[in-house]
Amino acid sequence: MGNEVMCEALAAELEAQHAAQSGGLLRAAPHELRRLRIAKRESQERFWSRFGVTQSSGSRFETGLAVPAPVAILLRLYVNGRLSDGDLQA
Repeated sequence: MGNEVMCEALAAELEAQHAAQSGGLLRAAPHELRRLRIAKRESQERFWSRFGVTQSSGSRFETGLAVPAPVAILLRLYVNGRLSDGDLQA
């Protein structure tokens, strides 16, 4: 699957999950989060740090833990191309 198609699939999944939001947490398809990170050829630490997330929390998101709404929003904006790596640098 191409990186652009994968990003669109993840964005659609996040949008669908946003509609079903409960308790301030969103569930993203863990395999899609992992695929996105791997497609970028980045470690968990490097990928997740751009969203203010530790490596260990990122690992949990990639295995099914619900993603907090603020992180999910940043992810959605990132995969839709509305935020770049430069926008997310501290």
